[in-house]
Amino acid sequence: MVKCFIILLSFYFFSCSKTKDSTLLTDILFSMDQKYSSIVNNPNDHYLQIAYTQIDRNSNQEPILTLHTFNIDNKKYFYPASTVKFPAAVLALDKLRRYESLSIDKDTKLTIASDKKWMSSLMRDTSSKNGDATIAQFIKKIFVVSDNDAFNRLYEFLGQDYFNQRMWDLGYNETRVRHRLSIPLTAKQNKHTNSFSFFIDGKKILDQPMYFSTLPLTVNSTNNLIGKSYMRSGELINLPMDFSNKNFFNLSEQHLFLQQIIFPKNVNSDKKLYLRTEDFDFLYEWMSKLPRESRHPFYSDYDKYPDGYCKFFMFGSSDNKIPNHIRIYNKVGMAYGFLTDNAYIVDTENNIEFFLTASVYSNDNQILNDDTYEYDELTLPFLSELGEKVYNYELSRKRDIAPDLNRFILQ
Repeated sequence: MVKCFIILLSFYFFSCSKTKDSTLLTDILFSMDQKYSSIVNNPNDHYLQIAYTQIDRNSNQEPILTLHTFNIDNKKYFYPASTVKFPAAVLALDKLRRYESLSIDKDTKLTIASDKKWMSSLMRDTSSKNGDATIAQFIKKIFVVSDNDAFNRLYEFLGQDYFNQRMWDLGYNETRVRHRLSIPLTAKQNKHTNSFSFFIDGKKILDQPMYFSTLPLTVNSTNNLIGKSYMRSGELINLPMDFSNKNFFNLSEQHLFLQQIIFPKNVNSDKKLYLRTEDFDFLYEWMSKLPRESRHPFYSDYDKYPDGYCKFFMFGSSDNKIPNHIRIYNKVGMAYGFLTDNAYIVDTENNIEFFLTASVYSNDNQILNDDTYEYDELTLPFLSELGEKVYNYELSRKRDIAPDLNRFILQ
């Protein structure tokens, strides 16, 4: 009963526009370094939102979840950036299960056509072991280095209608995925998605035609005008930037979606994904894999891809290597001055596990799209220290039953 109550309570919190701040998170924030006082004392100006879920286990090792939030506003807009790649990866595996009768899976060779002049085709992927493009390879690149083209390919495979409707069917009603990333396309162009072909042993097994999405994506966020001006094609536009037609993935739904993937039998279990154990194992492997651990794709430059490259909490502001006993299953986002991390953090040596999701914004000159933001000097160190503070609190927190974390121990 306790477990069910807490999960239902989480849904209640996430369905509300604003929630009451946790005393624990407030205390943690005010214990942070004074250099972050501008964020802590002005959370609304910095679009700061935090969700932290403690995990205890019952005698059957089922999770008991206790949610803490700070400054959550499920309607207030923040740019989710690459965090939308997480559900894209999950839903791509989910969609592939519908093709099982054709023996198509995540490792099946595919090609992508350029059905319109502005589209780009894809025949091969040199980052894969055999040079084939596959859904699996796109997912690997999304998690290891947050590859934008890999996300765009999954967006095209899913289609805007399927992507959004499937999220809504799973209960994530506020999510809106409207566009590819880092490609200047119109709203109408983003409704078009390329055709795909799948091959087994050189024989074409399936053609997925070009698709035009018609599902209405209403604007359901507030505070969509951000900044004082923005850059467009090298020109300064002296108006706030309008994000109402950008992707929207609020912090609460990000937090809950991650919990569903880590604990699919316990969280949102009445709205099931069409995933099998091997799908979850594949996700867990690549959600936590560091660039130096990856072979196909291979990233040899540690200076460019340190362990904290896509692990903002605890390690994002340093070049330190992450210890083997700490694994971070997450997806980050960074764009337009917004910085977000959505993580499940595990310490197998100290029997610690917790969920932490946070987003923060800084843009001193109030100009959007000029690539001048305070990531390195302010927001990235802030998220890193926030992760450390919550981790240290978890070290001190007593648990009646130690979690069984064997599946997270590296072999």
